[in-house]
Amino acid sequence: MAGCLCWGPAEEFTEQHAELKHIQVPIVHSDKDEINQLVKVIFDDPLLEKREPVKQAQSKLAVEVATPAPEVSAEQPRQLARVVSTMSRCTPGAAYTRTATTTNHVILEMTGDMFCLRTIHVSYTDPSGKQQQKTQKGYNSKVFIPDASTDIVVQFSVVGGANIYKVDRNKSGYPWIKEGGKSIIDTFEYSSSPPQHVQFFLHGSSLRSWVADVDERSHAENLLEMVSRDVKCVRTMQVKYTDDSGQEQTWSGSGYNVKCHMQSSASNVEVTFSAVGGRKVYKVDRRHPKLPFIKDANGKQPLEKFVYSTLPSSVLFEIRGSSIMPYVSSVFENDIDILESADFDCSCSVDPPNLFCVALDEMPGIGGIIDLQAAHSEFLLPAEVALFEPTNAEIFHAGSGARQIFLNTKLKDEETAKLKEFRQYLVEKKVVENGDVLPRYFESAALRIIHTSKGKLDKAVDLVKASQKERVRRLPIAETDVLDDLKGGFMYWHGRDKQCRPLLVIRLERIGAMAKDKERAVKAVLYSLEYALRYIMVPGRVENWIVLIDLENVFSVINPLSIGGMVGVAAAISTALEKVYCGRMVWVKIINMPSNMLARAINGVIPAEKKDKVGFPTDVKKEVAPFFEPNQLEERYGGSAANTQPGDTYPYRFFPQCRGKPSTDKGEEEQKQIERSRTYSEWKETEDLSLHESTTLAFHEGALWDESSEKAKVRWLANAKAASLTSESAQAISKLAGTTVEPCQTVERFLELTNPEAVRGAHENRAKTEIDWGSAEDPDATDGKTDSRA
Repeated sequence: MAGCLCWGPAEEFTEQHAELKHIQVPIVHSDKDEINQLVKVIFDDPLLEKREPVKQAQSKLAVEVATPAPEVSAEQPRQLARVVSTMSRCTPGAAYTRTATTTNHVILEMTGDMFCLRTIHVSYTDPSGKQQQKTQKGYNSKVFIPDASTDIVVQFSVVGGANIYKVDRNKSGYPWIKEGGKSIIDTFEYSSSPPQHVQFFLHGSSLRSWVADVDERSHAENLLEMVSRDVKCVRTMQVKYTDDSGQEQTWSGSGYNVKCHMQSSASNVEVTFSAVGGRKVYKVDRRHPKLPFIKDANGKQPLEKFVYSTLPSSVLFEIRGSSIMPYVSSVFENDIDILESADFDCSCSVDPPNLFCVALDEMPGIGGIIDLQAAHSEFLLPAEVALFEPTNAEIFHAGSGARQIFLNTKLKDEETAKLKEFRQYLVEKKVVENGDVLPRYFESAALRIIHTSKGKLDKAVDLVKASQKERVRRLPIAETDVLDDLKGGFMYWHGRDKQCRPLLVIRLERIGAMAKDKERAVKAVLYSLEYALRYIMVPGRVENWIVLIDLENVFSVINPLSIGGMVGVAAAISTALEKVYCGRMVWVKIINMPSNMLARAINGVIPAEKKDKVGFPTDVKKEVAPFFEPNQLEERYGGSAANTQPGDTYPYRFFPQCRGKPSTDKGEEEQKQIERSRTYSEWKETEDLSLHESTTLAFHEGALWDESSEKAKVRWLANAKAASLTSESAQAISKLAGTTVEPCQTVERFLELTNPEAVRGAHENRAKTEIDWGSAEDPDATDGKTDSRA
């Protein structure tokens, strides 16, 4: 979540709180009731009320005072703060920063829940011998004092309430400690040589707040903490990581509450758990209120494993259950429940991992691939694709068949009516509570799901459940988790056809160990398809893919007697292609069929209604190559691109001019291509731009223009007016919105919508070039010659 919280009058918030999840908002308040209203809006999650009381008490939104921050007094009510973004992995290129600290200061940090504002009071003697005092108010505040300070005293109070008194932190329930029948103010004293970083964790309301935990560490350390929320068994936390020297190290600790101080420079950190005398801790679905255990495609329970390329400053794992069935019930990063922090600044081309570690309803409909290290192809999203204008024959199959383009486009009246019926059916079957607001993970795919199920709503619900089971619970997937399989060349993207649709190649001879591991195969498939939706597709323009399955040498790796098991893997892949990612595949060609027996086995797993999409060409160069420009296709399939080998299929390979080289003697559409290509070349020359670097997850997710209810329309209308639209879609949205919306037909317009900073920079460079050019001294001027540049 990114934003700024300012404390003052309330009316500004009431006008803008609906946009809190997407923009930086000034939120204001003047009394306690308004704070409670703010908490209600931020934590407006239907799962929250169903969770256990202890979890509700732990749900927090950490607000960190800008560092270093001025002292706040009663005369300064508008205290500036920022909501801390929580990341489980540090992603290259992501626009996230951690508060800068200096090593010559002691950090005293107060981290509290959202139930009340608190103040940290610090008194100390500075290195010159002078007595000093500092205070900070907030939910998560830091006080910086010189590291040579002595006689440090730290206390806390509740804003508008009482002092914070001492509790017994070793007992459940945190009972008050009293002397002579009176409560004692909780005081922390450091006479000399204080720790470099002390973090105080505060819980409770304004009437009963307490310091629940204190952690002391150095500046160079982060905190991993396991907290048992019951005493049914003793648990162990195991940590594996890479240190500064590149050596792999391990650490483990057992108990009810265990802390591990990890060097902040550690990388590739893996955290797992087990019960002492019992079994390992397996993965549960924390998006589900009942926290059910998860089974993979092989019917096995995956271990609960948390992986961080770079650690957050603090991570707390809450663990429950018996020695036979222990489980991690909650995860707090920088003191924020990752299921409650569903909002992030996604203004960059790389997605933050926690965007996919959220409650089910907030799960994005595309993406879920994280920690990408390999560079994208230079031609991943060229202008000819980003600005492609599909014809009616491309929006609907053959002009009158099934819809192929669903997003950022006007829908038919009968489609809108069917969406309304689907929403009502989902409420009736208790799949959703509110039909006006569909869960994000299938909201943009709702009409695609209806079309795939032939309008049968019960089957449409089955597709929604398949997406939840097969896709949502497996995400996010890190590149490193599937890198070996991606490079093996079993499945890879290679070029585009003449309608800009990407080609997915599947080479069964390269399936390797995935032939016996359905879960491994499914993850590789999910990664590849999510990559296409996140980076290759363009909503409203290019929304489909085509598939080539090559069975060459298949019996060199597959025993004919084990075809049954192989068919199981094929079925899992088929489920992903046509259930989880339904309505995306235009056609699939199966080539180099070695025998009729295998043909019958494959044909048996193809649903009857999909058989018209499947072909078995005998001459691939004659029957497949004509769909492509030669440079888009490998030589083995009739193209001119070099054949791929295992090891060089990832990063995926894309090429320019998938629609052909523009020619001046062609028609009007070709002339438009020339202009777009020329514009793109000018921009490339000026800024060396790659268009995919200017697009975000929201751009590629697009929107379903659902007008089945006013509430549904409000969810997408404003964003649609600022989207990259075709001419036809721009006309439709202009009529609907009652205002003129320009289509996106040039690179400059595209970048104005997706990356305005690049446009400004290019204009500045262009202006500077013209100034330099005009002021350049002409060496031929004295000879009276004409400047050939004129």
